[in-house]
Amino acid sequence: MKRFLCVILALILCITFLCSCGKEETSGKSFAAAVSSLPKTFDPQIAAEDVEKTIALNCFDTLLRPDENGEMQCLAAESYTVSADGLIYTVKLHDGLKYFVPSSTKKFIEEKGGALPTDITADDFVFGITRGILPETKASDYSLLSNIKNAEAVHNGEADKASLGIRAEGTDTLVITLEKPDKNFLFALSQPISAPCNEQFFNLTAGRYGLEVKYTVFSGGFYVSGVSDKNYVTISKNSEYNGENAAVPNSVTFYLNEDYSQVASKIKKGNYDCAFLNSTSKKNAGSKIAETGLNNITYTLVFNFSQERFASLNLRKGLVSAIDFSAFSENRADGIVAPDYFLSGEKISNSSVSQAKTDIDSARKMLTDALAELDVSTLDIRILCTNNTQGIAKSIVNSWQKNIGVELNGTVSVMEQKDFDSAIAKKDFDIALYPLTSSSSDAKSVLSVFTSDSNLNFSGYKSEEYNRIFDNLTENPTQENLTYAQSFLIENAIVIPLQFDSKYFVCGKAVSGIYFVYDTSNIYFGKGRKE
Repeated sequence: MKRFLCVILALILCITFLCSCGKEETSGKSFAAAVSSLPKTFDPQIAAEDVEKTIALNCFDTLLRPDENGEMQCLAAESYTVSADGLIYTVKLHDGLKYFVPSSTKKFIEEKGGALPTDITADDFVFGITRGILPETKASDYSLLSNIKNAEAVHNGEADKASLGIRAEGTDTLVITLEKPDKNFLFALSQPISAPCNEQFFNLTAGRYGLEVKYTVFSGGFYVSGVSDKNYVTISKNSEYNGENAAVPNSVTFYLNEDYSQVASKIKKGNYDCAFLNSTSKKNAGSKIAETGLNNITYTLVFNFSQERFASLNLRKGLVSAIDFSAFSENRADGIVAPDYFLSGEKISNSSVSQAKTDIDSARKMLTDALAELDVSTLDIRILCTNNTQGIAKSIVNSWQKNIGVELNGTVSVMEQKDFDSAIAKKDFDIALYPLTSSSSDAKSVLSVFTSDSNLNFSGYKSEEYNRIFDNLTENPTQENLTYAQSFLIENAIVIPLQFDSKYFVCGKAVSGIYFVYDTSNIYFGKGRKE
């Protein structure tokens, strides 16, 4: 009897252990991430900011997805082949891919008398990628798709979308034809701009697709489950998901928090699980963190061209030539594009980019001429910056006070990040000490900001000559053309690079499985675990 009871007890303990293990494996934890802005859209084709792309990549399955090492893995794609000449990509989709339709979206569809989107087909990828190319979409990452056959003509309104080198063969096969071989194209197929989009549902939303949850259907391991316009966005595990990347976490909440020092403190205390920090704030996060650095920030001086006086080349170049660049000698930026960007799949080089130089005599003459041009006797110039860059800004103003013989009153205006962003958006600045970066790893995306029609062009700079230079870079993405585009902006005192810096992806000590890809700012939460 005693032996029988021992056996029964052992079986009970074994069953309890197995059940608890199964529960731990299938029911994940909730995570908190700090972000510096909240998404303005859930539409993956127009996602531009880091948080918009991160949410899109966790809530929509693209054809491919990079793993922790940046190696491309199939996601919605079951397999793909590339022709010997590198021009034709044939992608076969997994069977049984389905859309997830939130309850608010179902209600919207019922009210409109539409049909619920169900199966994800090759046509959905054709429509989504085509949207990324069409000019009316104004996709910030259009350049990733610009090498698709006839994409440039369609994007410029010179050809019909039917001429694009992309088509569906049946419901499960996608064929994409490029203009020329592109080592970076697999990366393009892993980005939000290449996510599927159901045309019927898109048309039902009448231009509101992705603006709210009820105007969105999802295809990934998560879906957007909660939104507070001023505080947070939550994505939750999609329990109906049947793809290759089922989510482990129950949810991830992105909390708006623009104060880097506060974020670092909350990571140290365990209130936040992960965030991007700059090099200064990272030190305040404590030693028991996991961190990965990405050198993709360039601190630049950018003039506000909505002010007529900055049309004066003498004024711009005079101010730049009076800066003591020796103050930045240890970590001075050698170009506008930071080192961890790629061009046609290769790391960029700035070795031949023209640098701005200190020339006091020329600065004094140019500024004297500028005063005469503008018919003024004095100049008031304000440099706008954030807390972590005020040292650089003050160094520049000190240079002006020391080196310029004309009447110049240089001041520094230091703002919190949210106030800085607001002032930039309103063009309420003279010169901004701006951290230039991009959510895309493509070097062209950094320089696209200064094209005349860019919706990210905060400087107001418009130049047909630069537009042509950038168009040539887009058509012929060579190191030589990248160098020329950067040199043009620097030599004409449009954008002056000062210092490179890294941002760091930081996770708390109890967190594992969350990663970001080294050459992007995209965070993947699907395999996240927490002790």
